[in-house]
Amino acid sequence: MPNAIDYIDWRGDIPFEVSPFNEVDNLLVCKLVSLDFTGIVPSEGEVGIAEAARGYFDKFGEEDVRRGLLMAPGAVTMLKKMLEAPRFSGLRLRDYVYHVDPAAEKQFSAMTVVLPDETRYIAFRGTDDTLVAWKEDFNMGSLDAVPAQTDAASYLMRAAWRFNGRMRVGGHSKGGNLAVYAAMHNPEELQERIIEVYNNDGPGFRESVRGLPEYQRIAPKIHALVPQYSLVGVLLSHDADFEIVESTETGISAHNGYTWQVLGTRFVRCADFAFRTRVYNDAIHGWADGLDLQQRQELTDAVFGALEATGAKTLTDLTEQKVRKALAAAKDLFGDEEQRELFMDSMELLFKEYAASARRALPLGRLRRRKKAQE
Repeated sequence: MPNAIDYIDWRGDIPFEVSPFNEVDNLLVCKLVSLDFTGIVPSEGEVGIAEAARGYFDKFGEEDVRRGLLMAPGAVTMLKKMLEAPRFSGLRLRDYVYHVDPAAEKQFSAMTVVLPDETRYIAFRGTDDTLVAWKEDFNMGSLDAVPAQTDAASYLMRAAWRFNGRMRVGGHSKGGNLAVYAAMHNPEELQERIIEVYNNDGPGFRESVRGLPEYQRIAPKIHALVPQYSLVGVLLSHDADFEIVESTETGISAHNGYTWQVLGTRFVRCADFAFRTRVYNDAIHGWADGLDLQQRQELTDAVFGALEATGAKTLTDLTEQKVRKALAAAKDLFGDEEQRELFMDSMELLFKEYAASARRALPLGRLRRRKKAQE
């Protein structure tokens, strides 16, 4: 069955005034920010998508390469096809920002995409393969705000000040969470200009956050799309109903939006999550619900401190032996045996899913060659 890349071939000749913006367009447009446009798309100002593509190809070449399991190939192919499709060839890209700060445990990138009708899509980049990015995801379960969330709220406010029209806000993976956070942490008059908020397989929010008036104001506009094998999107919880979509992949590889199946102008729906996702969801919420916020943060610090102590910088760097050693060091934080077992079960499920998907997508020989080339 076709995916979002195929959708460009099918419907790329149909302008937005004939077929309005839809959820598949949302994924394609938000994935543009996954490309490194540093020095190509200005931090203040705009360029056409064709000019941005030329700058990107001149700087990085035209090969669609994998950069870790979560940074799967597809974005370059998507960009090339968009250039040839009248539906997308008139897009304008502006106000690109990218910041990584390991000391602050922050990874943040955003860009504004101007559509032909002059509405704008404020896109936030998602989680990459680094431990810094993944720790920031888990910090969302214990901190009132992580640095990327506050950056997202500020970026959306600046983007809204620059024009008077209506906008969509969205992102994939962590970017989806940032989109919802940014939309809720801005003035009500700005919220009224938002058409839709797209959380594409991104983490949700704690129960206490979802009850806030500012969240409730934007809740009807939220679209939470997750694959049936979701591991990232089921972190924390969502107030909006999940829209579960079919993927050609299993495990964490289903997080790749280019594997989601498309029919017409929508993703193909599933009735329920896959069994493995339900098991993982029950496990991770089982221990998390038994901890207060301070305990969650102490646990997050311990787990990722132990993972970083192995010398790994990315999840792809982690071997099963390194994961087991790190988790064994962290589990001693639990005084309660049942909580300890729930924690170990959920963490092992997460990292085993990642390791299994990594073995399928990144054969060991290819990883070694890539690591050697980077040294």
